[in-house]
This record gives sequence, C-alpha cells and structure tokens, in this order.
Amino acid sequence: MLFVGFAAFDTEQARILFLSIKDEVVSRFDLFFNWTVSLVLLLVIATCFHPRASVRLGKEDDRPEFSYLAWFSMLFSAGLASGLLFWGTAEPITHMLNNPFLAMRGELPGTAEAAITAVSVTTFHWGFHGWGLYVLVGLCIALGAYRYDLPLTFGTAFAPLLGFKTLPTGVAQLIDVIAVLGTVFGVATSIGLAVSGMNATLSSLIDIEMSLTNQIAIVVLVSCLGVFSAISGVKKGIRILSEVNVWISVGLVMVVIVVGPTQWLFEVFIGSSVDYLVNFIPMGFWTAESKVNMGWQSAWTVFYWGWWLAWAPFVGLFVARISKGRTMREFIIAVLFVPVLIILLWMSVFGGTAAHQELQLAGSVSEIVVADYSQGIVTIFTNLGSDGLRQVLVSVAAFLLFTWLITSLDSATLVLCHLLRVDHLQWMKVFWGFMLGAVTCILIMVGGISALQAASIIVGLPLAFLILGIAAGLVRYLVQPATNL
Repeated sequence: MLFVGFAAFDTEQARILFLSIKDEVVSRFDLFFNWTVSLVLLLVIATCFHPRASVRLGKEDDRPEFSYLAWFSMLFSAGLASGLLFWGTAEPITHMLNNPFLAMRGELPGTAEAAITAVSVTTFHWGFHGWGLYVLVGLCIALGAYRYDLPLTFGTAFAPLLGFKTLPTGVAQLIDVIAVLGTVFGVATSIGLAVSGMNATLSSLIDIEMSLTNQIAIVVLVSCLGVFSAISGVKKGIRILSEVNVWISVGLVMVVIVVGPTQWLFEVFIGSSVDYLVNFIPMGFWTAESKVNMGWQSAWTVFYWGWWLAWAPFVGLFVARISKGRTMREFIIAVLFVPVLIILLWMSVFGGTAAHQELQLAGSVSEIVVADYSQGIVTIFTNLGSDGLRQVLVSVAAFLLFTWLITSLDSATLVLCHLLRVDHLQWMKVFWGFMLGAVTCILIMVGGISALQAASIIVGLPLAFLILGIAAGLVRYLVQPATNL
C-alpha cells in the first residue's frame, strides 16, 4: 500500500528510484542470480534420482486430490500464464536478430541457423531453470505440510533445514512478508506485460486503440473476474478455467502447425530441442563480460531469473496446495520435465512461424516486434492467410490471454491469503485481488516494461537468498539418515 501511494503521488520520482535500484542490483548481483538458479536446478534433478524420491508428499495412505489433467492444467496455468502467448513470438524474433550466442557460434543474425538458436535461447529463459525454482519451493512446502503436519505457508519450505520444526514467529513473519512482496510484484509484472498483448489483440478485432487508459481498464476487468474466481475456490473456478486454457491452447498450436510451415516447424523443434538439451547447463553458468553482452544479459536473462524468483513463493505454494498424495519423484517429473517439453513445442511453433515469415520477407515481423513486442502474435496470424483465419486465431489468442490473466490473479490471490493466514476470510480475497490490480496499474503508469522488469529484479534479490536456504534444507533432508527423520 505504501508503494502504491508513493508511486501514485509522484510517478516520475518513483520511476527514477525504481530503475536506479534495479541497475545497482544487476551490476552487483548478476553472477549471483545465475549461480543461484543454476545450482538449484542441478539439485532438483539430482533429487529426482535419489532413493528418497519415492517418499509420498503426505501420509502413506494419502492419494492425489486431483486427476493428472486437472493437476497439470492448474500448475501450467499458474506457472506460465499469458506471457507464453506473446513472448513465444516476440522473444525468438528478437534473439534471431541479436543475442551473444550467435557470435560465439559463428552464426549470422537473421538466418535459419540463428532462428534455431533463438528458439533455444528463449526456451532457456522459460525452461528448466525457472521451473527448478518452483520444484524446490513446492516440494519442501508439500513435504513439511502434508508429511509433518506443518502449516501450508512459504515458511514451511524451510522446515527440512530445521528438522521439520516450525520457524520462530518473528522469522516466519519476515519470510512471509518477503514472499508477499515477491508474489505481488511478480504477478503484477506478468499481468502488466500481458495487458499490452491483450490490448493489441482486441485492437485488431474491434475498434479499441492501444492506450494506457484501455490497458488499465483491462486490468480492472481482470481483477473483478479474478476475485470472483478466487472466491469460488480451487476446485471450481481455478480448476475449470485452467483446464479450458489447456484444451484451447492445444487446439491453437495444432491449427498453427497445420496451416503454417509444417516441415520447417518440425525442423525447428528438433534442432532447438537438441541445442537446448546440450547447452542449457553451460548457458546457465555463462556470465557476460563485454558491456554490450552485459546489457543483453541484464535485459533478458537476469530479468527472467528475477521474475522466476519473484514467482517462486506464489507458484511453489500453489503447486504444493494441489499436490498432496504425489511422490517426490512424480512431483519433480511433472513440475520440471513435462512443462519444458510443452514449452519447447510452443516456442518452436510460434517462434518458428515468426522466423519463417521473417526469412521469407526480412522485416515482416521483426520491425513490428521491435516497435511493440505485443504486436508479434497478431502479426504472424495476419501473415498466415485469409482475413477469416486471422479473425479466428486472434479471437482465440485474445480469449486465452484473458483467461490466463484471470487464472494468474485468482491463484495469486488465494496464495496471498494463505501466506497471511486469512484464507478463510472472503473479504481478504477481494482486497488482495484488487491490490494486485492496483500495483499492476501503478507499474504500467510509472514506466511500462522497464518498471515491470525492475520490480521483478529488485524483489528477486532477497528471494534468491531465501531460495539458497531452502536448497540447503533439501540437501540436509536427502543426506540425513532415515532414522533421524
């Protein structure tokens, strides 16, 4: 509330302060972000092969509350949200023209080889490293909550570090405050980035201009519907919306594969998958040295790690909430490996389609994306064929953006109420749902995408230190003799 009041009172000063703090964090902690996220990923992969991975997240007779479809749909919608739709087009095109790995590999910008590398780099930002954070947090929360009867809060993620004892009250409250800040600014960043795409899809369908006013109106509408969904609970609103999102997304991907450059998309998928699987670990530990590459890594990789870190308490707690009764190994495979396979396919289809159009006519996609990243998805649909097809595809994209935004806000609202231990109060769900909308509007007004990036990086820093504490707890759990558990 203090942030909202200050930024609303003096947006220019808030913008200057926000961006200066972000620059300081990036200059001092870029290596720390890279190593933290990479080491966590290696830990959760090793955990999957550990003998203790057969332990159930709950009592031995507990069984899952949700089907595989419902479970995966909810974790996918909560963990990725609407950013996947417009960044799936805009990011590969941007990296196709410029990214540090092109020069390292001797590839020319704007070529077919550069397109495959670009999809691989995009998957790197959306793939294993980010989901590894979700696995770590969600796994430790679920282990403590369902097997040792601790409260379902972010603080419970530290239970393995303390021998599955509760944190001191003051420490627990401080950790929950940081988790609340991460959730608020992480979700606000995602919604803020997505509303431009929502505005772009609507403006191509109906007579609505691209404007700050319309984007704020979209946020208000999403907040209202998100609050309504949160009040209805996990088993109704969130589950139903998540399953609808997944089925429509599958349909959209299949249509683009059929009407798009099918053979090329297959080549991009195979090429980028192999490239990513071979290089994702060294890419995670790579740190830029030249000023130009440092600027790129700050704007892309460090931003993404901050964004994922900011989302980790929210998604980790939410995934823990819906995962009672799963085994640790089942949890890791579902939350880490399955989403990355889908992301590889998604980025290959949408990024590959954009790259194919760019290769056929230079500037046909890139010039529009460079001017406004939110226009990428509309552009590739326009270039695919007839006006009728474009109208259908853009309408589906608009619907998905809208419902993904709602599922992000409603699940974040429920998590915030869990963190503050007020999940039994319906009016608190209303308050926090609209607070998320208010912070989003302020960030858009303060500085658009630059302020949204700054918010994630700043909040991600303290969470990175907490994540290392959680990782230490998981290591202790894995190496401790079973008789001491």
